Amino acid sequence: MTIKFTDAAKYFKGEKHQIDAFEYLQQNTKPEVIQEFEKRYRASTNKSKLPLPGVDLIKEFEGCILKAYPDPLTGGIPITIGWGSTRRRDGTMFMIGNTITQKEADDLLNYQLETEYLPKLEKIPYWNEMNDKMRGSLLSFAYNLGADFYGSSDFNTITKVLKNKEWSKVPDALYLYRNPGTNVEAGLARRRKAEGDLWLS
Repeated sequence: MTIKFTDAAKYFKGEKHQIDAFEYLQQNTKPEVIQEFEKRYRASTNKSKLPLPGVDLIKEFEGCILKAYPDPLTGGIPITIGWGSTRRRDGTMFMIGNTITQKEADDLLNYQLETEYLPKLEKIPYWNEMNDKMRGSLLSFAYNLGADFYGSSDFNTITKVLKNKEWSKVPDALYLYRNPGTNVEAGLARRRKAEGDLWLS
């Protein structure tokens, strides 16, 4: 009789012997099999093609505020809300006094990532050969510094390593873009480090 994994793990409760069983399975399964399993397992919940690890990282660093506030750098426009959004779906700008719900903030972030960021990122060489954590790393980077970073004269290093598929050099290349010597360097350094770690993971 064939035992199905879905039946064997049906009553998982995080107990020590169960965790030990999963660790045994992981140690005795080829990494490429685990990666393929992860991709297929998450496919049904990630119909939008967004690399979810990148969305999680964006949320971690952006934070969510449901009442519109001035841009921290300018003290004025662009007025920002939610997970760092400056415009509604129809393109109109937010104004001081505007509020949204948590669901509206989540939906707006996903919509903007899907329509404004993902199509441009998909043009990066070897995008389809990357796993979701690698793509998520670049999604977070793009959301912070612009969807058009690849090929821009201000992003020569990251463009070069991606173009040449020098993937081991990507984390160090990301870390260069932290505005050294400015008052935002520390925060950007933490984000670049997290994006590099996500890429490597």
